[in-house]
Amino acid sequence: MKTENNYSLMVWIIVVLAVLNISTFTTIIYHQYRSGQSAAISASDPKQSEADSKKFSGRYFRDKLNLSSDQMDKFRVINLAFRPKTRDITIALESKRKQMFIEMSAQNSDTSRLNLLSDSIGLLHSNLKKLTYRYYIDIKEICDQEQQIKLEQIFQEIFSSDSLMGHPGIGGPGGRQHGKQFKN
Repeated sequence: MKTENNYSLMVWIIVVLAVLNISTFTTIIYHQYRSGQSAAISASDPKQSEADSKKFSGRYFRDKLNLSSDQMDKFRVINLAFRPKTRDITIALESKRKQMFIEMSAQNSDTSRLNLLSDSIGLLHSNLKKLTYRYYIDIKEICDQEQQIKLEQIFQEIFSSDSLMGHPGIGGPGGRQHGKQFKN
C-alpha cells in the first residue's frame, strides 16, 4: 500500500511540475511576443518619429548651438555623410532583431544561429557607436568653446537615453529603443 501512495504522490508531483514548466514557458513566450509588438508600435509611431526627426535635424543643431552660416555649411557635409550610414545600420539592426525573435520563437530554436545573430547585432551596434562618436567629434571641431558645451549637453541627453541617431528619415534618434525590446 505504501508503494502505491509513493507512486501516486510522484505522479502528482510530476503533473504539478509539468504544469509549472508549461506555464513558465508560455509566460516567457507571451512577454517576448508582447514586447515585440509594443516595440514595433513605438517604432512605427509617426508622431514620435516626426518629433525625433525634428529634434535632431540640422535646424535643431543650428538653433541649439547657434551655428553661423559657415558652420552650418560644414555641419551639412558632416550630417550628409553620417545619416545614410547610420540609417543603414539601424535598418540592419531591426532586421537582425526580428530574425532573432523569430528564431527564439521557433519550436526548436537553433542556438548556433542565435549566437551568430547576437554577434551580428553587437557588431552593428559597435559600428553605430563609432559613427556616433565620430559625428560628435566632427561637429565639435566646427564649434567654439561655448557651442561645445551646448553640444556636450545635447549628446549627454542622447547617450543617457541610449538613443541611436540613425533613424530613417530626416535624422532623429533611431532604432526601437523606446521599447527596449532587445538590449544590445
